[in-house]
Amino acid sequence: MLIAAAVAAALLSGITSPVVANQPTEPPVVTPGGPDCDGDLMVGTCRITVLDDPKEPTGGGGRKPSTKTVKGAACQREGKPLPCTTNEGFWDPSTSCYLKQEAKPQVLGGPGEIKPGSTFYRCFYVYDVVNGKPEGIERFDSVIRDPGQTQTRDPREVAREVVDDMNFVAPQLGLSPFVQSARREGVVNSPVWMWVTDPGESTTGPLSARVTLDGVTIAATGTLDRIEWSMGDGGTVTCKGAGTPFDRAAMQGKSLKEVPASPTCGHKYVKTSRCEKGGTFPVTATAYWNVHWTGGGIEGDIPLQFTRATSLSVVDLRPVLVAPDGAGDPQVTSPARSCS
Repeated sequence: MLIAAAVAAALLSGITSPVVANQPTEPPVVTPGGPDCDGDLMVGTCRITVLDDPKEPTGGGGRKPSTKTVKGAACQREGKPLPCTTNEGFWDPSTSCYLKQEAKPQVLGGPGEIKPGSTFYRCFYVYDVVNGKPEGIERFDSVIRDPGQTQTRDPREVAREVVDDMNFVAPQLGLSPFVQSARREGVVNSPVWMWVTDPGESTTGPLSARVTLDGVTIAATGTLDRIEWSMGDGGTVTCKGAGTPFDRAAMQGKSLKEVPASPTCGHKYVKTSRCEKGGTFPVTATAYWNVHWTGGGIEGDIPLQFTRATSLSVVDLRPVLVAPDGAGDPQVTSPARSCS
């Protein structure tokens, strides 16, 4: 059966004896698109840091992401899974070939008239898949795509371009200071609420795009997996969503003991920031996304992450003794501790 298939393919393609496709290679790791994107190339994540004014967490959005490896790609021939990429090229379901671009075309009997700007691909034709391994033969004739005609590209490359153009933004950060503090300070052992002040498609998702490039249509949807808050005191809080905004007006006139903990995303400091650099705790929030895409007969996932930073001063309220008639200077009952 395999021999008959090989002979038929050879007659159609004008090629040599059948061979087995090389073992699949790992999907290529794409170098980040800019110097501001760093991360683990093996994991395929992009960390983007946006620094805000430490006192007022405001400012513009994050940079556009650079994407790296695409995970979970699945290709098929007549329902049988096979590698999306081998040493023979990338899988093109429209031709049942692994395609690899070449500079000049090969056509039995001569190429004839070829339009300027055409693209040429060497075709490794797959006639069967056995135990996940593609079996096929190299066609003599090149696959030729005229300019303006649907061109063949690796869908994973197109998916990366689509995701690069999606408007992901590092979220703005909200932190609840002590209600009565004019200096926007937190208080030891008082609940701190954390939330995203600008929730939306670009910051908390979902964010979707559907784009056709070079004949390949990619549908991609990015969803926020979690936001990890690094509080600067060694503590880390993982929140599943944007968090709950703190209502300052509802807390007016209430004591610290009456301030409730956030129902979705909160933290308590057990020490002051007085001895930290700048007298504040550096706070960062990293939003972890996953972009699932489909197109060109395959699908995959692209992980992304975006980070924004701010800071928070945390103080310890010390009791003060005041004479009943207001005479004399106030006396602090507990002196400040040394930083050494």
